[in-house]
Amino acid sequence: MRNLSLCDHWSREYTGEVLGFLCTDTVKGFVYVVTSEALHRYSQNECECDLTLQWTELEHSPGQEIIAVDSITSLDELCVITYSDVLCVNVDTQQVEVAGSVSAGIEAASWSSDEELLALCTGDARVIIMTSNFDCVNEFDLNSAKFGEAAFVDVGWGKKETQFHGTQGKGAAKKIVNEVQPVGDEDDGKPRITWRGDGQLFAVSYVTKDTKVRKFRVFDREGAVQYTSEDVIGLEMNLAWKPSGAVLTSSQKMAGKHEIIFFEKNGLRHGSFKLPFAVDEVVVRNIKWNFDSSVLLVHLTRRNGTGDLLQLWTVGNYHWYLKQQLTFVDSVKSLVWDEEDMLCLHVLAGGTMHTYRWVSTVARSKGLDLTALAQVAVIDGKTVKLTPFRQSIIPPPMSAYEVTLPSEVQSIMYAPASALSANPSPNSPVNVEDSGFLEVGESPGSNSNNICVVHGDATLTFLTQAHPSENLGDHGCVVQVTGAGGNGFSVQVKVHRVLAQHKLVWDADILPGGVEDGQAAARLLYNWVWVGCDTMLACCRDGDVSLMAIVEIENVGVEGGVRVRNLVPVDGAVVSITANSTGEVVLLQLSDGSLLRMNMESLQVVPWEECGIEQKFPTPCTYTELCELDDGRQVVPLGLSSRHRFYSGSMQLAANCTSFLVHDHHLLLTTHSHNLLCVPLTRQAVQKMASGKEVGELVGTRRVERGSKIVTAVPKDTRVVLQMPRGNLEMISPRSLAVHTLKQLLGHLEYGQAVAVMRKQRINLNLLVDHDPHNFLKNTDVFVRSVDKPSWIDLFIACLSEEDVTKTMYASSYYDRANSDVLSGKVDAVCVAVRKAMVKADSEKFLLPILTSYVKMTESQMDSALHLVKSMKDVKDKEYKVSAEEGLRHLLYIADVNELYNVALGTYDFEMVLMVAEKSQKDPKEFLPFLNNLKKLEENYCKYQIDKHLRRFRSALKHAANCSEEHHEEFIELIKKERLYKDGLKTFAPSSLMYCRVSECYADYLYTKGYEDEAALMYARAGKHSEALAAYEDACNWRQALIMAMALKYNRESMRELYLSLVERLKEKKKHIDAAYIYEHYLHSEEDAVVSLVAGSCWDEASCVAAKFNRPDLVETLIMPGVLDHGKTILHEIEDMKELLERQCARLLLVRNTKEKEHMELLEGKEEGLDSDLYSDSSTVSGMSYSRPHTVSSKAGTSITGRTYRSAKNKRKLERKKFSTKEGSTYEDLGLIAALHELISRAHQLTTPVSSLLCALVSYNNDELASQIQNTLSNLLNIINKRQKEIWPDSNVGADEEQAVFGPQLTTEGVVARALGEDSQSFVTTRMRELEAHLRYPPYHNHSDSWKLQMLNTKTS
Repeated sequence: MRNLSLCDHWSREYTGEVLGFLCTDTVKGFVYVVTSEALHRYSQNECECDLTLQWTELEHSPGQEIIAVDSITSLDELCVITYSDVLCVNVDTQQVEVAGSVSAGIEAASWSSDEELLALCTGDARVIIMTSNFDCVNEFDLNSAKFGEAAFVDVGWGKKETQFHGTQGKGAAKKIVNEVQPVGDEDDGKPRITWRGDGQLFAVSYVTKDTKVRKFRVFDREGAVQYTSEDVIGLEMNLAWKPSGAVLTSSQKMAGKHEIIFFEKNGLRHGSFKLPFAVDEVVVRNIKWNFDSSVLLVHLTRRNGTGDLLQLWTVGNYHWYLKQQLTFVDSVKSLVWDEEDMLCLHVLAGGTMHTYRWVSTVARSKGLDLTALAQVAVIDGKTVKLTPFRQSIIPPPMSAYEVTLPSEVQSIMYAPASALSANPSPNSPVNVEDSGFLEVGESPGSNSNNICVVHGDATLTFLTQAHPSENLGDHGCVVQVTGAGGNGFSVQVKVHRVLAQHKLVWDADILPGGVEDGQAAARLLYNWVWVGCDTMLACCRDGDVSLMAIVEIENVGVEGGVRVRNLVPVDGAVVSITANSTGEVVLLQLSDGSLLRMNMESLQVVPWEECGIEQKFPTPCTYTELCELDDGRQVVPLGLSSRHRFYSGSMQLAANCTSFLVHDHHLLLTTHSHNLLCVPLTRQAVQKMASGKEVGELVGTRRVERGSKIVTAVPKDTRVVLQMPRGNLEMISPRSLAVHTLKQLLGHLEYGQAVAVMRKQRINLNLLVDHDPHNFLKNTDVFVRSVDKPSWIDLFIACLSEEDVTKTMYASSYYDRANSDVLSGKVDAVCVAVRKAMVKADSEKFLLPILTSYVKMTESQMDSALHLVKSMKDVKDKEYKVSAEEGLRHLLYIADVNELYNVALGTYDFEMVLMVAEKSQKDPKEFLPFLNNLKKLEENYCKYQIDKHLRRFRSALKHAANCSEEHHEEFIELIKKERLYKDGLKTFAPSSLMYCRVSECYADYLYTKGYEDEAALMYARAGKHSEALAAYEDACNWRQALIMAMALKYNRESMRELYLSLVERLKEKKKHIDAAYIYEHYLHSEEDAVVSLVAGSCWDEASCVAAKFNRPDLVETLIMPGVLDHGKTILHEIEDMKELLERQCARLLLVRNTKEKEHMELLEGKEEGLDSDLYSDSSTVSGMSYSRPHTVSSKAGTSITGRTYRSAKNKRKLERKKFSTKEGSTYEDLGLIAALHELISRAHQLTTPVSSLLCALVSYNNDELASQIQNTLSNLLNIINKRQKEIWPDSNVGADEEQAVFGPQLTTEGVVARALGEDSQSFVTTRMRELEAHLRYPPYHNHSDSWKLQMLNTKTS
């Protein structure tokens, strides 16, 4: 679907002779013209010759025998090959060296693409391969009978006479094949050499010595022949190998046709296409591929002597298109494609060197409204293939219709977009079928679907829309419908008719310099653009200045014409012209990427500026557009370079863009990552793309086929047409475009059209609500009337979910949406609102969606839906629009049949149950006996059984409360089985027997679970006081136990036994104060009370009891000895802790040093004998992973693969091993840390009991022991404070590994230090990450020296 548009053309005059050769130096950017008299050098972007060397002034001269000229960049020389010599010319030093001579003469020569090999064909039909130093590699005789090293193998599968010949029939076996005739007079008999693009193979076309038949042979780099072509009738002298290596190209003249033919490298035919000439009309002089294999150039000479032709051909979908034809009055001497700019051609004709640059573009219509047909025009010689993609999509090489013109097409222009404005309803076919036709007296530029075709010698043909029934052709043009009907079929699209045809006329006073007449000047124009209703723009070159031609359209089709009214000079070479939609602003791009603004009213050309800064594309762009951002508030230039760089002015937006298109509200881009990006036309989105940041929340992305490029997009629509590399088309609707269309429709409450688009594009229907939830709820009546299709509304309700799709799947289309209030309970609110609207509109018509709305509720109201259906079924005399049976079938479709059956059963309506069961697939043998048994039961017990069956136990218990006592045991069993104790207590009356039974069961359950206090309460509620007393005893709740014993009216002896039992239980639970209270107040034994308090180290309480009862003897006999013994015990415990602390700290230091040494040896490669378990497969030591083979027994399996398989039991065992302090164990260091953590925690916990003990010792005059205990514990705590930094060397390091430094903040030094374990997170810290989080830090303590007694301090403050 692409055309070649000429974007630049300039000429250079030189003193020419008959013989001339061109070559380019891509490194230095020079073009050389070599003649038999002189050498001329030109800069590629300048018109003047910067160096001329006359051969007579140099040491050697090629004379009139030049065969080939090449620029050898590796030697920085020109290689000029003559009939006998190979000359090396250094242009800078102006020295000429004869590299070698061939006595037999040289008839053809060609350098390989890598400039390492030179292939020569000599006069005695030999092929010579030479290196870049001109050393001979190999020679081969072209007339040798050898086929080649890759000769075909004959496996002896019969003869040609016995093989299948297809449609030709058996007669083909007997048909005599015409013998190949010798070459004709047009063949110069000279060989041709062509290299494959990679330089691995080359081919030589030659005339055989014996039969005088032209063939070609394929050689490798060593000069060894690989293949020889088959005999081909009429094979001509030209030969060109496609640089991609696919085929070799030549020409063939046969009776009735003249073709360009293709061969595989093995010499077999591989397709062809016919030249658009009679057999004897032209002679094929040369064939050349451009360097990316996209364009085939065919050089032709007319036999009538009227000049030479250059044709540019491209291929797509196996069809060859003639894209451009250049006509030269003088014969073309030489031509060469540029190696850097793939579509740049240098031509030497007469005494002039021409340079042409083309760009690959799509000729698409510019319309922006609903009347625009999204047309695309494809040039194929004299034919313009047209397809309106709004109406149909027809893949190339076909088209909807064709317009054939009298001469070859050069350029196609579409009328501007802003002239015609029509806004019919999108649903109305009038917007395409009956609008956009040209009215009498209107300019052809007033309809954006109109076309102007430039062809021949500056002839402009205008085409306008017409009905197929009209007379379409005129002025030698033919319009034919091809792919969209015709030939007896109805035409499915609107076509064009020829409106007028005019020659371009120039005012005599404004002709470019050096041009004598207007026709010659008209042929120089290129970059045609239709910018206004009556205005066109084109340009031409006058040296280094571009001339902008202002072309005016005057009364087309009447008495007027097309005339160039003015020329506006522009410094530099204009390579592209782009106008905005109104045509008021025109963008000019120069060859260096500079951007200019041309005002069509004042015709002033000024630099393009944004915010006072001149804009310039960083590199020249092959395709440019003007884009309006933020609803036209800003116009920015967009450009795409040949290197796939996408620019907005001076900013690069993307580095991998393959094509782009400005759509209604989005910028569409395809990328090398095979994505279609839909970028909103806002400054925010463009700036974010330019910043290189993630733009996922702004840009919609759609995966496309590899190599897809945008052809066009239908205005005011969602359809985008893509073309694949092989040429076929694909029409897609990107999600972003569809959602944008939906936003507009929903904003205007066009819900019917919105649902149609959403169903077609498979867009989540939740968007109907999420676009504006509150507005939707206000307009549910409008929604129901607008959609008016029950099936669509039913689908909408079924798709409802609580998800806000504007924040998830369609967030890129709602990036600018303010945080609005979230609609809580969206599904329920929408179901209720839409149901009300449907009932109000027509409850019978919308029965099915009404039923769906009941089922869709968060708490399904399926029973309401069933009641509605049943109520309809109960009415016998009325005919509904939707029957009850249909509604029931709908419910069975949208809901699970078993669930629906259960809901019907839960209504206790057996008629409804049967109604559902009959329509389901249930077996009557299953449900009928069950229903019959239920009908026999008493009503409440029947409902109980139904609820029990449906596992609605709460409801079942409510019905059970109304049943007779004969079923109580069944109810109790249900309560026990399903643990419905709380529901049972709420259901049955507190005064009922069932309430007591449930309470007792609940108490038993609580008692078995260990909740003795709560069990006692339930026992008491059930009247089971003895069980309650036992539960209180087990819970050590002695007060409640005593209360319960009093309720049971225990006698004094029983009470005493209870006291003693409670005391023993309290002592077991270490509740010495409670036990002492019972001794003191109930058993009246103060001595036992003191004993209990002393056992619990409650010194003050014990002293208080002794004083209360005036028993100093208890102090002497019980309290003081107890304080002294406890003090000695505490002292020994502190000393043991200190000793253990020192021992474990020393051991930890030793173990750490050992393991760190092993770690360093592992890093240095000395890993023998290391503990393999230390460095597991998932080890994070120093951020590295270790995977080492282990030698284990066969019972344990193998870990050679580096993978570990551990069960849950083994994992728990491994965790326990981490806390083992066994010497030499794998995790000894971690176990020591855990043990030290526990020891230090115990030491800190001693401060509170020691403080009480010190007071007691001092009060009984044991100052020395008290001082000793205080000093010992204080020393232990000091040691702990010092050792903590050794145990936890870096307690500030976070437990979370993610707190480590990564990303841009991590320097190279940090990486090295981390690898060597030299950074702050050392081996020890990394090792400690194996521990649980609380063990990675010192134990927390919140106390000061307040536990000490000041009087015991050795120093007084």
